[in-house]
Amino acid sequence: MSYPDNQNNYQDNGEWFGVSYQNGEYMQAPEPPHRSQKRRKMRRLLIVACALVCVAFAAAFGGAMLARIFDLDIVPELNPATSNPPTISNGAVYDSNDQNYNFSTVTLQKNDGSLLVGSKNGSAGENKKDLMTVAEEVKDSVVEITTTYESYRGTITAGAGSGVIIHADGIIVTNHHVIQGSDDIFVRLTNGNTYRAYLRGTNEDGDIAVIKITPQEPLTVAKLGCSDALRVGEEVIAIGNPLGELGGTVTNGIISALGREVLIDGVTMTLLQTNAAINSGNSGGGLFNMAGELIGVVNAKYSAAGVEGLGFAIPIDTAYQSISSLLSLGYIPGIPSVGVSVEERSVTVGFMKSEIRLYVYDADNNTVLQKGDQILSIGGTAVSSASTFKQIIRQYKVGDTVEIVVLRDGNQQTLRVTLVEYVPTK
Repeated sequence: MSYPDNQNNYQDNGEWFGVSYQNGEYMQAPEPPHRSQKRRKMRRLLIVACALVCVAFAAAFGGAMLARIFDLDIVPELNPATSNPPTISNGAVYDSNDQNYNFSTVTLQKNDGSLLVGSKNGSAGENKKDLMTVAEEVKDSVVEITTTYESYRGTITAGAGSGVIIHADGIIVTNHHVIQGSDDIFVRLTNGNTYRAYLRGTNEDGDIAVIKITPQEPLTVAKLGCSDALRVGEEVIAIGNPLGELGGTVTNGIISALGREVLIDGVTMTLLQTNAAINSGNSGGGLFNMAGELIGVVNAKYSAAGVEGLGFAIPIDTAYQSISSLLSLGYIPGIPSVGVSVEERSVTVGFMKSEIRLYVYDADNNTVLQKGDQILSIGGTAVSSASTFKQIIRQYKVGDTVEIVVLRDGNQQTLRVTLVEYVPTK
Protein backbone atom coordinates (compact mmCIF):
# COMPACT_ATOMS: atom_id res chain seq x y z
CA MET A 1 0.00 0.00 0.00
CA SER A 2 1.30 3.49 -0.83
CA TYR A 3 0.19 6.90 0.31
CA PRO A 4 0.54 10.47 -1.00
CA ASP A 5 3.97 12.06 -0.39
CA ASN A 6 2.51 14.87 1.70
CA GLN A 7 1.31 12.56 4.46
CA ASN A 8 3.47 11.58 7.43
CA ASN A 9 3.39 7.82 7.72
CA TYR A 10 5.79 5.54 9.54
CA GLN A 11 6.56 1.94 8.82
CA ASP A 12 7.92 -0.53 11.35
CA ASN A 13 8.25 -4.26 10.68
CA GLY A 14 5.99 -4.00 7.65
CA GLU A 15 3.12 -2.19 9.42
CA TRP A 16 1.97 1.37 8.78
CA PHE A 17 1.33 3.73 11.67
CA GLY A 18 -0.59 6.98 11.81
CA VAL A 19 -3.48 5.76 9.60
CA SER A 20 -6.80 4.26 10.70
CA TYR A 21 -9.80 2.98 8.80
CA GLN A 22 -13.04 4.66 9.84
CA ASN A 23 -16.45 4.95 8.16
CA GLY A 24 -15.22 3.40 4.94
CA GLU A 25 -12.13 5.58 4.40
CA TYR A 26 -8.54 5.95 5.63
CA MET A 27 -8.05 8.66 8.25
CA GLN A 28 -4.75 10.33 9.16
CA ALA A 29 -4.04 10.10 12.88
CA PRO A 30 -1.81 12.61 14.75
CA GLU A 31 1.89 12.02 14.19
CA PRO A 32 3.54 10.11 17.05
CA PRO A 33 5.59 12.81 18.78
CA HIS A 34 8.32 10.48 19.96
CA ARG A 35 9.07 9.32 16.40
CA SER A 36 9.17 12.90 15.06
CA GLN A 37 11.67 13.90 17.76
CA LYS A 38 13.84 10.86 17.03
CA ARG A 39 13.94 11.68 13.34
CA ARG A 40 14.93 15.30 14.01
CA LYS A 41 17.70 14.17 16.36
CA MET A 42 18.96 11.69 13.79
CA ARG A 43 19.05 14.37 11.09
CA ARG A 44 21.03 16.70 13.37
CA LEU A 45 23.51 13.95 14.19
CA LEU A 46 23.98 13.11 10.51
CA ILE A 47 24.62 16.77 9.60
CA VAL A 48 27.20 17.17 12.38
CA ALA A 49 28.87 13.88 11.45
CA CYS A 50 29.14 14.87 7.78
CA ALA A 51 30.65 18.24 8.71
CA LEU A 52 33.26 16.60 10.95
CA VAL A 53 34.18 14.10 8.23
CA CYS A 54 34.69 16.94 5.71
CA VAL A 55 36.87 18.91 8.13
CA ALA A 56 38.95 15.84 8.94
CA PHE A 57 39.39 15.04 5.26
CA ALA A 58 40.49 18.59 4.44
CA ALA A 59 42.95 18.63 7.34
CA ALA A 60 44.40 15.26 6.36
CA PHE A 61 44.88 15.83 2.67
CA GLY A 62 45.16 19.62 2.27
CA GLY A 63 43.71 21.98 -0.30
CA ALA A 64 46.04 20.94 -3.07
CA MET A 65 44.96 17.30 -2.88
CA LEU A 66 41.29 18.26 -2.80
CA ALA A 67 41.76 20.43 -5.85
CA ARG A 68 43.28 17.52 -7.74
CA ILE A 69 40.52 15.11 -6.78
CA PHE A 70 37.81 17.46 -7.96
CA ASP A 71 39.79 18.59 -11.03
CA LEU A 72 39.89 22.22 -9.88
CA ASP A 73 43.44 22.61 -11.16
CA ILE A 74 42.72 21.51 -14.72
CA VAL A 75 43.84 23.88 -17.46
CA PRO A 76 41.30 26.51 -18.52
CA GLU A 77 40.45 24.74 -21.77
CA LEU A 78 38.38 22.29 -19.75
CA ASN A 79 36.85 19.16 -21.22
CA PRO A 80 35.55 17.22 -18.20
CA ALA A 81 35.18 13.91 -20.04
CA THR A 82 37.20 10.98 -18.76
CA SER A 83 38.35 8.82 -21.64
CA ASN A 84 41.17 6.99 -23.30
CA PRO A 85 43.60 8.98 -25.48
CA PRO A 86 41.96 10.17 -28.74
CA THR A 87 42.28 8.00 -31.81
CA ILE A 88 41.72 8.34 -35.53
CA SER A 89 39.15 6.26 -37.37
CA ASN A 90 41.35 3.16 -37.70
CA GLY A 91 42.25 3.24 -33.99
CA ALA A 92 45.86 4.44 -34.45
CA VAL A 93 47.74 7.37 -33.02
CA TYR A 94 50.92 8.40 -34.81
CA ASP A 95 53.83 8.92 -32.44
CA SER A 96 56.27 11.79 -32.87
CA ASN A 97 59.87 10.81 -32.15
CA ASP A 98 61.30 14.32 -32.31
CA GLN A 99 63.67 14.41 -29.34
CA ASN A 100 66.64 14.45 -31.74
CA TYR A 101 65.14 16.97 -34.15
CA ASN A 102 67.42 19.99 -34.63
CA PHE A 103 65.05 22.79 -33.68
CA SER A 104 67.83 25.40 -33.69
CA THR A 105 68.12 25.21 -37.49
CA VAL A 106 64.45 26.06 -38.10
CA THR A 107 63.79 29.27 -40.03
CA LEU A 108 60.32 30.79 -39.93
CA GLN A 109 59.06 33.08 -42.65
CA LYS A 110 57.57 36.29 -41.29
CA ASN A 111 56.28 39.50 -42.82
CA ASP A 112 58.43 42.28 -41.36
CA GLY A 113 55.89 44.95 -42.33
CA SER A 114 58.32 46.95 -44.48
CA LEU A 115 55.86 46.99 -47.39
CA LEU A 116 52.89 48.01 -45.26
CA VAL A 117 53.88 51.59 -44.37
CA GLY A 118 50.89 53.83 -45.06
CA SER A 119 48.70 50.99 -46.27
CA LYS A 120 44.99 51.77 -46.02
CA ASN A 121 44.34 48.05 -45.52
CA GLY A 122 46.44 47.79 -42.36
CA SER A 123 48.41 44.58 -41.96
CA ALA A 124 46.74 42.96 -44.99
CA GLY A 125 48.20 45.56 -47.32
CA GLU A 126 47.58 45.11 -51.04
CA ASN A 127 47.02 41.37 -50.57
CA LYS A 128 43.63 41.82 -48.93
CA LYS A 129 41.13 39.12 -49.94
CA ASP A 130 37.50 38.28 -49.17
CA LEU A 131 36.56 36.31 -46.07
CA MET A 132 35.61 33.06 -47.82
CA THR A 133 38.90 32.94 -49.72
CA VAL A 134 40.96 33.53 -46.59
CA ALA A 135 39.03 30.95 -44.56
CA GLU A 136 39.58 28.32 -47.25
CA GLU A 137 43.30 29.10 -47.49
CA VAL A 138 44.13 28.99 -43.78
CA LYS A 139 41.64 26.61 -42.13
CA ASP A 140 43.88 23.53 -42.50
CA SER A 141 46.74 25.27 -40.68
CA VAL A 142 44.75 25.26 -37.42
CA VAL A 143 44.69 22.02 -35.41
CA GLU A 144 42.79 20.59 -32.44
CA ILE A 145 44.81 19.83 -29.30
CA THR A 146 43.80 17.41 -26.54
CA THR A 147 45.88 16.78 -23.42
CA THR A 148 45.82 13.93 -20.92
CA TYR A 149 47.43 13.17 -17.59
CA GLU A 150 47.78 10.06 -15.49
CA SER A 151 46.06 9.83 -12.11
CA TYR A 152 44.84 7.18 -9.70
CA ARG A 153 41.72 7.05 -11.90
CA GLY A 154 43.76 6.18 -15.00
CA THR A 155 44.23 8.33 -18.10
CA ILE A 156 42.23 11.55 -17.76
CA THR A 157 41.38 13.94 -20.58
CA ALA A 158 42.66 17.14 -19.01
CA GLY A 159 41.87 19.82 -21.55
CA ALA A 160 41.21 20.79 -25.13
CA GLY A 161 42.45 23.72 -27.16
CA SER A 162 43.87 24.73 -30.51
CA GLY A 163 47.18 25.26 -32.26
CA VAL A 164 48.59 26.68 -35.50
CA ILE A 165 51.07 24.94 -37.82
CA ILE A 166 54.00 27.32 -38.43
CA HIS A 167 56.50 25.01 -40.17
CA ALA A 168 56.18 22.19 -42.68
CA ASP A 169 58.10 19.79 -40.43
CA GLY A 170 55.14 19.75 -38.04
CA ILE A 171 56.05 22.59 -35.69
CA ILE A 172 52.98 24.07 -33.99
CA VAL A 173 52.44 27.08 -31.75
CA THR A 174 49.81 27.03 -29.00
CA ASN A 175 49.31 28.49 -25.52
CA HIS A 176 51.25 27.44 -22.45
CA HIS A 177 48.01 27.11 -20.51
CA VAL A 178 46.59 24.68 -23.07
CA ILE A 179 49.31 22.07 -22.47
CA GLN A 180 50.15 22.95 -18.86
CA GLY A 181 50.10 19.99 -16.48
CA SER A 182 49.73 17.37 -19.21
CA ASP A 183 51.54 14.08 -19.55
CA ASP A 184 50.61 13.59 -23.21
CA ILE A 185 49.63 16.02 -25.96
CA PHE A 186 47.59 14.92 -28.98
CA VAL A 187 47.17 16.91 -32.20
CA ARG A 188 44.33 16.26 -34.62
CA LEU A 189 44.59 17.63 -38.16
CA THR A 190 41.59 18.65 -40.25
CA ASN A 191 41.93 15.40 -42.23
CA GLY A 192 41.28 13.45 -39.02
CA ASN A 193 44.80 12.12 -38.46
CA THR A 194 45.90 12.27 -34.83
CA TYR A 195 49.49 12.55 -33.58
CA ARG A 196 51.09 12.33 -30.17
CA ALA A 197 53.14 15.54 -29.99
CA TYR A 198 56.59 16.32 -28.58
CA LEU A 199 56.91 19.43 -26.40
CA ARG A 200 59.84 21.64 -27.33
CA GLY A 201 59.31 24.27 -24.65
CA THR A 202 57.01 26.88 -23.15
CA ASN A 203 57.01 30.50 -22.08
CA GLU A 204 54.71 30.60 -19.07
CA ASP A 205 54.68 34.39 -18.70
CA GLY A 206 54.12 34.89 -22.43
CA ASP A 207 51.58 32.02 -22.59
CA ILE A 208 53.30 30.47 -25.61
CA ALA A 209 54.26 26.84 -26.20
CA VAL A 210 55.93 25.10 -29.14
CA ILE A 211 55.15 21.47 -29.90
CA LYS A 212 56.04 19.18 -32.82
CA ILE A 213 54.52 16.22 -34.62
CA THR A 214 56.03 13.94 -37.26
CA PRO A 215 53.53 14.33 -40.10
CA GLN A 216 52.67 11.55 -42.53
CA GLU A 217 51.27 14.02 -45.06
CA PRO A 218 52.05 17.52 -46.41
CA LEU A 219 50.86 20.24 -44.05
CA THR A 220 49.23 23.62 -44.60
CA VAL A 221 51.55 26.16 -42.96
CA ALA A 222 50.34 29.52 -41.67
CA LYS A 223 52.14 32.60 -42.97
CA LEU A 224 53.27 34.86 -40.13
CA GLY A 225 52.14 38.44 -40.55
CA CYS A 226 53.09 41.74 -38.92
CA SER A 227 50.92 42.72 -35.95
CA ASP A 228 52.63 46.11 -35.66
CA ALA A 229 50.90 47.07 -38.92
CA LEU A 230 47.40 46.31 -37.61
CA ARG A 231 44.83 49.09 -37.46
CA VAL A 232 41.77 49.43 -35.24
CA GLY A 233 38.77 48.37 -37.28
CA GLU A 234 40.77 46.02 -39.51
CA GLU A 235 38.82 42.86 -40.34
CA VAL A 236 40.09 39.56 -38.91
CA ILE A 237 38.96 35.96 -38.58
CA ALA A 238 39.53 33.54 -35.69
CA ILE A 239 39.82 29.79 -36.25
CA GLY A 240 39.89 27.27 -33.42
CA ASN A 241 38.32 24.40 -31.54
CA PRO A 242 35.59 25.94 -29.32
CA LEU A 243 34.33 23.75 -26.48
CA GLY A 244 36.98 21.21 -27.42
CA GLU A 245 34.52 19.64 -29.84
CA LEU A 246 34.01 22.00 -32.78
CA GLY A 247 37.38 22.02 -34.53
CA GLY A 248 37.79 24.26 -37.56
CA THR A 249 35.20 26.81 -36.40
CA VAL A 250 35.60 30.15 -38.18
CA THR A 251 34.36 33.43 -36.67
CA ASN A 252 34.95 36.94 -37.93
CA GLY A 253 35.21 40.41 -36.47
CA ILE A 254 37.53 43.37 -36.28
CA ILE A 255 40.50 44.54 -34.26
CA SER A 256 38.78 46.40 -31.44
CA ALA A 257 41.91 47.74 -29.73
CA LEU A 258 45.68 47.54 -29.93
CA GLY A 259 48.09 47.25 -27.02
CA ARG A 260 45.43 46.36 -24.48
CA GLU A 261 47.00 45.54 -21.08
CA VAL A 262 45.26 42.57 -19.50
CA LEU A 263 46.10 40.89 -16.17
CA ILE A 264 46.01 37.10 -16.55
CA ASP A 265 47.04 34.80 -13.68
CA GLY A 266 49.10 37.53 -12.06
CA VAL A 267 50.93 38.48 -15.27
CA THR A 268 50.18 41.66 -17.23
CA MET A 269 50.10 40.94 -20.95
CA THR A 270 49.84 43.40 -23.84
CA LEU A 271 47.26 41.92 -26.20
CA LEU A 272 45.13 42.53 -29.25
CA GLN A 273 41.42 42.93 -28.55
CA THR A 274 38.86 41.57 -31.01
CA ASN A 275 35.10 41.14 -31.17
CA ALA A 276 35.40 37.89 -33.13
CA ALA A 277 33.62 35.16 -31.13
CA ILE A 278 36.12 33.45 -28.79
CA ASN A 279 35.16 30.52 -26.59
CA SER A 280 36.80 27.95 -24.35
CA GLY A 281 38.84 25.73 -26.68
CA ASN A 282 39.82 28.59 -29.01
CA SER A 283 42.97 29.19 -26.96
CA GLY A 284 46.09 28.56 -29.03
CA GLY A 285 44.16 29.05 -32.26
CA GLY A 286 44.83 31.62 -34.93
CA LEU A 287 43.74 35.20 -35.49
CA PHE A 288 44.25 35.95 -39.20
CA ASN A 289 44.09 39.12 -41.28
CA MET A 290 42.47 39.37 -44.70
CA ALA A 291 45.76 38.53 -46.40
CA GLY A 292 45.58 35.11 -44.77
CA GLU A 293 48.45 35.89 -42.39
CA LEU A 294 48.62 34.86 -38.73
CA ILE A 295 48.64 38.12 -36.78
CA GLY A 296 47.75 36.80 -33.33
CA VAL A 297 47.57 33.68 -31.14
CA VAL A 298 44.21 33.60 -29.33
CA ASN A 299 44.63 33.19 -25.58
CA ALA A 300 41.82 34.79 -23.57
CA LYS A 301 38.30 36.14 -23.40
CA TYR A 302 36.44 38.19 -20.83
CA SER A 303 33.52 36.17 -19.55
CA ALA A 304 30.81 37.68 -17.38
CA ALA A 305 27.06 38.16 -17.40
CA GLY A 306 26.10 40.77 -19.96
CA VAL A 307 29.58 40.92 -21.53
CA GLU A 308 30.08 40.03 -25.18
CA GLY A 309 32.74 40.46 -27.84
CA LEU A 310 35.81 40.79 -25.60
CA GLY A 311 38.36 38.36 -27.00
CA PHE A 312 42.14 38.71 -26.81
CA ALA A 313 45.15 37.42 -28.70
CA ILE A 314 48.93 37.60 -28.34
CA PRO A 315 50.32 39.77 -31.16
CA ILE A 316 52.36 37.63 -33.55
CA ASP A 317 55.32 40.04 -33.25
CA THR A 318 55.39 39.28 -29.51
CA ALA A 319 54.73 35.56 -29.94
CA TYR A 320 57.46 35.33 -32.60
CA GLN A 321 60.12 36.34 -30.05
CA SER A 322 59.02 33.55 -27.70
CA ILE A 323 58.80 31.03 -30.53
CA SER A 324 62.30 31.88 -31.76
CA SER A 325 63.83 31.44 -28.29
CA LEU A 326 62.00 28.16 -27.74
CA LEU A 327 63.16 26.82 -31.10
CA SER A 328 66.80 27.79 -30.57
CA LEU A 329 67.14 27.07 -26.82
CA GLY A 330 64.08 25.20 -25.65
CA TYR A 331 63.38 27.86 -23.00
CA ILE A 332 63.16 31.64 -22.52
CA PRO A 333 66.51 33.13 -21.43
CA GLY A 334 66.90 35.67 -18.64
CA ILE A 335 64.04 34.54 -16.40
CA PRO A 336 65.15 34.70 -12.72
CA SER A 337 64.57 31.76 -10.41
CA VAL A 338 65.37 30.76 -6.82
CA GLY A 339 65.80 27.15 -7.92
CA VAL A 340 62.66 25.73 -6.34
CA SER A 341 59.14 24.73 -7.24
CA VAL A 342 56.42 25.75 -4.79
CA GLU A 343 52.94 24.61 -3.86
CA GLU A 344 50.04 26.08 -1.92
CA ARG A 345 48.60 24.07 0.97
CA SER A 346 45.43 24.56 2.95
CA VAL A 347 46.40 24.33 6.63
CA THR A 348 43.84 23.99 9.42
CA VAL A 349 44.44 26.71 12.06
CA GLY A 350 41.29 26.31 14.15
CA PHE A 351 37.87 24.76 14.22
CA MET A 352 36.32 25.14 10.76
CA LYS A 353 39.09 27.59 9.79
CA SER A 354 42.01 27.16 7.42
CA GLU A 355 44.69 29.29 5.72
CA ILE A 356 46.57 28.99 2.44
CA ARG A 357 50.33 28.79 2.97
CA LEU A 358 53.22 28.44 0.54
CA TYR A 359 55.75 25.62 0.75
CA VAL A 360 58.81 24.48 -1.19
CA TYR A 361 57.74 21.39 -3.08
CA ASP A 362 61.11 20.62 -4.67
CA ALA A 363 64.54 22.28 -4.57
CA ASP A 364 67.67 22.21 -6.74
CA ASN A 365 70.91 20.99 -5.22
CA ASN A 366 72.55 24.43 -5.52
CA THR A 367 69.99 26.41 -3.48
CA VAL A 368 69.89 26.98 0.28
CA LEU A 369 66.14 26.44 0.31
CA GLN A 370 64.92 22.96 1.22
CA LYS A 371 61.90 20.87 0.42
CA GLY A 372 59.25 21.44 3.08
CA ASP A 373 60.28 25.03 3.91
CA GLN A 374 57.31 27.32 4.44
CA ILE A 375 57.99 30.59 2.62
CA LEU A 376 56.91 33.58 4.72
CA SER A 377 58.31 36.54 2.77
CA ILE A 378 60.54 37.57 -0.13
CA GLY A 379 62.44 40.84 -0.04
CA GLY A 380 60.32 41.97 2.90
CA THR A 381 56.98 41.21 1.22
CA ALA A 382 54.78 38.55 2.80
CA VAL A 383 53.72 35.76 0.44
CA SER A 384 51.20 32.94 0.71
CA SER A 385 50.37 32.22 -2.94
CA ALA A 386 52.34 30.89 -5.89
CA SER A 387 51.24 33.80 -8.11
CA THR A 388 52.55 36.42 -5.64
CA PHE A 389 55.78 34.44 -5.28
CA LYS A 390 56.28 34.49 -9.05
CA GLN A 391 55.40 38.20 -9.38
CA ILE A 392 57.98 39.21 -6.78
CA ILE A 393 60.77 37.05 -8.23
CA ARG A 394 60.11 38.47 -11.73
CA GLN A 395 60.89 41.97 -10.39
CA TYR A 396 64.55 40.95 -9.95
CA LYS A 397 67.24 39.98 -12.43
CA VAL A 398 69.42 36.92 -12.77
CA GLY A 399 72.37 37.35 -10.39
CA ASP A 400 70.50 39.51 -7.87
CA THR A 401 70.50 38.46 -4.21
CA VAL A 402 67.21 38.44 -2.32
CA GLU A 403 66.31 37.74 1.32
CA ILE A 404 63.75 34.98 1.83
CA VAL A 405 62.27 34.27 5.25
CA VAL A 406 61.20 30.66 5.79
CA LEU A 407 59.86 28.50 8.58
CA ARG A 408 61.93 25.32 8.83
CA ASP A 409 61.36 22.68 11.50
CA GLY A 410 59.43 25.21 13.55
CA ASN A 411 62.23 27.81 13.44
CA GLN A 412 62.14 31.04 11.44
CA GLN A 413 65.22 31.62 9.29
CA THR A 414 66.33 34.41 6.97
CA LEU A 415 68.17 33.12 3.90
CA ARG A 416 70.07 35.07 1.25
CA VAL A 417 69.44 33.55 -2.16
CA THR A 418 71.21 34.45 -5.42
CA LEU A 419 68.80 34.24 -8.35
CA VAL A 420 69.77 31.96 -11.23
CA GLU A 421 68.46 31.68 -14.78
CA TYR A 422 65.46 29.42 -15.07
CA VAL A 423 66.29 26.46 -17.33
CA PRO A 424 63.58 23.79 -17.36
CA THR A 425 64.60 20.15 -17.06
CA LYS A 426 63.80 17.81 -19.93
